[in-house]
Amino acid sequence: MIPDFELSCAEFNSVGLTLSREQYDKLRIYSKFLVEYNEKVNLTAIKEPMEILRKHFIDSIMVTKFTDIPLNSTIIDVGTGAGFPSVPIKIYRPDVKITLLDSLNKRVDFLKQLCEKLEIGAEFIHGRAEDFSKKAEYREKFDYSCARAVANMSLLSELCIPFVKINGFF
Repeated sequence: MIPDFELSCAEFNSVGLTLSREQYDKLRIYSKFLVEYNEKVNLTAIKEPMEILRKHFIDSIMVTKFTDIPLNSTIIDVGTGAGFPSVPIKIYRPDVKITLLDSLNKRVDFLKQLCEKLEIGAEFIHGRAEDFSKKAEYREKFDYSCARAVANMSLLSELCIPFVKINGFF
């Protein structure tokens, strides 16, 4: 589980972010469930509480500091794995709409259970980016496409850009 509220707030503040009690509570639930589920399904090598806070949560949320994401924006997280970066972004910015795409059903199952525990809405897709980016209901439909630790930048561009609307961002 992540550090207590005060220490977590100090970590957020050190990078120019704020953390509410409600956001903290959801991140705490997330970290606890992540560590528990990781015992049966390999989701992350990062298991130490402070490292989960810094390398998963704060690292994911930092995009909100450097990108002006308008209200109610749509985000697809390609190869989402354990939900990084989109689920922490959704916790930090509840107005955004997230779609979680992963090729492994066991990770999609984790994400469904996680979002239920967190009481946050999301769309879940079990499949490959190469396949879903060709489908009319997903191609050029999102304001933002993101990924973390999926592939090198040239391959990642090929996987993510087809999902982005004209004037959207990857």
